[in-house]
Amino acid sequence: MKKSISLVILVLLFTGVFTALQAQNKGKGKGKGKKPKTEQVDNKDTPAADPVKPRSEPKPAPVVAPEDQLDSNHLAIDTLVVDTTISNDYTLENSRPVDGFYKQTMLKGAKPFAFPKVNKNNIKFYKRIWRDIDLTDSVNRIFATPGETLMQLIMDAIRTNRLIPYADEGFKSQLNYRKVMKIFTDSAIVPTFDSVTGEQTGTRTVFNEFNADSVTKMEIKEDIFFDKTRGRVITQIIGLAPVRKLKSSTGEFIAEQHPFWLYFPQCRNLFAAKEVIDPQRDIYNMSYDDLFIQRNFKTTIVKESNPADLRIKDKYPSDEQKQKREAERIEREINNYKLKMWKF
Repeated sequence: MKKSISLVILVLLFTGVFTALQAQNKGKGKGKGKKPKTEQVDNKDTPAADPVKPRSEPKPAPVVAPEDQLDSNHLAIDTLVVDTTISNDYTLENSRPVDGFYKQTMLKGAKPFAFPKVNKNNIKFYKRIWRDIDLTDSVNRIFATPGETLMQLIMDAIRTNRLIPYADEGFKSQLNYRKVMKIFTDSAIVPTFDSVTGEQTGTRTVFNEFNADSVTKMEIKEDIFFDKTRGRVITQIIGLAPVRKLKSSTGEFIAEQHPFWLYFPQCRNLFAAKEVIDPQRDIYNMSYDDLFIQRNFKTTIVKESNPADLRIKDKYPSDEQKQKREAERIEREINNYKLKMWKF
């Protein structure tokens, strides 16, 4: 009996010791990694310890987009995405180059518009006027564009038999290209020298080739009449001629010459197919025919119909001021004639 009681007591003691040890081990596991609390001791007599410098916090790492969100052709740098693609698979633009923003239209084959038919019985004739178009004037420079002058267009048309030149302004005697070039060819007499002694042995004639750019003036002949049917004053160009300055062998001006005349209605088909551009005056999509019909040029009257058939400079040969006043007088009469037609 005593032995049984002793055995039970030993078992209970063993069980209690085992339970205590197990509980102690669990307490140590829960407190692991925690800093033990230190009691703050107020030691005023003891010297203060050196302050410990706070550790600098590390800079945050740059935000980089996930690899699955970046294209293989892009590289992530900080928060920027830079395109490093170099494309070599483009196609060459092979359209025709255009010099500037304005694209020229092709007027090849364009036809001039027809004038209204006029019954001669309903025409009250007023007068005939001759005018000079100075190609050196800034307003008229459109007729003398370098490389595309009106004169060069006319000469090319005469050479290819697309225009008929006439020797007179009445359009009675026809010329050909060879005769026209002979008229335009300048000649000069130059001395010849001996190659050994250097003495003059004689003279020879030198012919200069024709240059279309040398023509700096054109003359037009026009009729001014009143059409009763339309009830308006009409100004119609009849003829066109280049003006050539004749000079002596010393280079002095002698006179002006009309190498040939052109019948303007025959020129219209040629002029309507040639486009002209003048950005200074905002002229686009126009042809030479449009310029002449709209009278988009500056002129000076040099002659009006008169019984003696005299030009203004023949009336006042040495006074340019009187010539200018006479031209202004004729211009003023024409304008007054147009205004009087509408008075009742």
